[in-house]
Amino acid sequence: MKIYPVQTGNFKLDGGAMFGVVPKVIWQKTNPADSNNMIEMGMRSLLIEDGQRLILIDTGMGNKQSDKFFGYYYQFGNFSLDTSLASFGFHRDDITDVFLTHLHFDHCGGSIQWNKDKTG
Repeated sequence: MKIYPVQTGNFKLDGGAMFGVVPKVIWQKTNPADSNNMIEMGMRSLLIEDGQRLILIDTGMGNKQSDKFFGYYYQFGNFSLDTSLASFGFHRDDITDVFLTHLHFDHCGGSIQWNKDKTG
């Protein structure tokens, strides 16, 4: 069995929204905010290869959200599910199973994708 760490992207979101009632003086020590109070977050999944199946645990954010959505959650960097899979010699069509740990957008949003013409 092999386990691969899959970097599916990076995004920024409001630090207060992320940490809720935790005071900024505490969370900013490990997650410094920019001038708009945005903090950087990484999205990581796991890929498990067991010889018979190729299992993806979480799918990242994906691309099917609206422009308004991406205005709140600014994506940046060069990582994507496809580029990370390719770095290990795989393609999304090779995946036999997907396991979602929970239904937050940054864990399950990549479960469906736009077609090239932005349909379906």
